[in-house]
Amino acid sequence: MTIWFTSDTHYGHRNIVRGVSSWGNKSGCRDFDTLEAMNDAMVEQINHFVQSDDVLYHIGDWSMGGHHNIAEFRNRLNCREIHLVYGNHDQHIRKDRQKERTLFTSVQPLMMTRIGEQRIMMCHFPMLVWEDHHQGVWHLHGHSHGHLNDSAYYARKVIDVGMDAHPDFRPYRLEEIAAIMATRSIVTIDHH
Repeated sequence: MTIWFTSDTHYGHRNIVRGVSSWGNKSGCRDFDTLEAMNDAMVEQINHFVQSDDVLYHIGDWSMGGHHNIAEFRNRLNCREIHLVYGNHDQHIRKDRQKERTLFTSVQPLMMTRIGEQRIMMCHFPMLVWEDHHQGVWHLHGHSHGHLNDSAYYARKVIDVGMDAHPDFRPYRLEEIAAIMATRSIVTIDHH
């Protein structure tokens, strides 16, 4: 079993696709010609790396475009155990009117967990401070799509694990994150 982390898949989100976006500024768009090409590439990448008996932590912005995309995306993924931390675009899952939460192993607004000896704080949004950051707790987030370019912020034990943040447009493996975090410092910016 391998543990994986990702966020900001935005399955079904037309405007994030360069070829069909109606946004005037397409600099933040993904380089696909069609929405289907983006959705298919994302599913293929996740299924290639994340196996059925692995664990995937998804840190928000699961899908766009209505209730049907939530289940469609979930049903296309092979991984059986998916924990979801809400993002700002997960209002249908948050409201749970069509029992969308049952598609996931767990659903929460933020998550503090321990994997082995490592404690990890997961929140969709990047945080300046988090519980026990001064004791080496990692912070994994999304939302920024790899565009938060603050070298002082990322010198700390924090990583944007979004699909767009990974150079290969795929989830991060726990061991990859551990290697990155080993190069980063515990920085306290408050009285702790």
